[in-house]
Amino acid sequence: MTQHKPTTVLDRLKAFGDLWRLSDADYHAYMGTYTELFTDSPENTKADYELGIPMKGYDQGSSDEISQLYKVIHIMCTLGSVEKMYMPPTVDPTTSVLDNQILFERIVADDLDVKPGAKVLDLGCGCGAIAEHMAELTGAELFGINIDRSQIAKAWRNPNLNGANFNVGDFNVPLNFPDESFDAVYAIQPMTYVTNLEATCREVLRVLKPGGRFVVNDVAALDAYDRDNAHHKSLIQDTRELTVFGGFWYYKYWEDAYTATGFELLDSEGRSAVEMIKREVSLYGRYEAAVAALAKVRIIPTKVNAMIHRMNTKADSYIQAEAEELLTLNWKTVARKPG
Repeated sequence: MTQHKPTTVLDRLKAFGDLWRLSDADYHAYMGTYTELFTDSPENTKADYELGIPMKGYDQGSSDEISQLYKVIHIMCTLGSVEKMYMPPTVDPTTSVLDNQILFERIVADDLDVKPGAKVLDLGCGCGAIAEHMAELTGAELFGINIDRSQIAKAWRNPNLNGANFNVGDFNVPLNFPDESFDAVYAIQPMTYVTNLEATCREVLRVLKPGGRFVVNDVAALDAYDRDNAHHKSLIQDTRELTVFGGFWYYKYWEDAYTATGFELLDSEGRSAVEMIKREVSLYGRYEAAVAALAKVRIIPTKVNAMIHRMNTKADSYIQAEAEELLTLNWKTVARKPG
């Protein structure tokens, strides 16, 4: 049975050591990714949708900069409570971020609607932590692809996963699986890097067996977001840099991509993650204060302070953006291949 242990002090010390030992080249590459990846990123709003403007994909979704970003981001997430690399919606506000991840993954497992022994693919699987839980919840055999080799290497070291089923891969190119390979496919917060959503959906449709489900949970623009409103624009840009999402699309674009490629849309809904992000901000705020003091007296490298500050800055903008219902990090869609 999967042991859902909170991130331990030893885990965090190891992550802190990994940041300390990060080469100057990797540090500068990571800090540079924010300019490369999050400047003039594509957006499509409700107004665009109503005017019939096509969705603009995220052209850098397969770039080296994405891999460089996640090489460091997954270490930073281990310092906090999100080693699984996603911020869950608030399912139970009285419990921890990890507990809400567990609760949300149970919802996703129910949405997948698979039987023991089924084959399930995790797109953008990270280190395989979600897949490990999905295998326990469903009894299915899990597979995963991720663009960042360092995270896949962690999946290979996990004794609870079949390492042969987890590989470096990219959902922006044809999937390296035969037709009708899987009973279900899911993706939890990686699809904001999709370059052509309909092309990726067609590939998922191809590798799914008839009746198989595709569950996606990702960032979406909501009705209230107005790109021409400078206040809205600033909040969304700050949130993009905080949560490192790429493309930002009105939720109806997601829905239409499934139906346009042959899926039946079963469910589409969004949930807030504000209470969860508040917990992480509080934790990183304590880290930042301690690290800044140590960096000031040169006990630790200033680059560690810079990375933690970069990770924690602009959190208030995200909280405000959700409060104003401009976006959600957790718009969940459930679609089914006919048959």
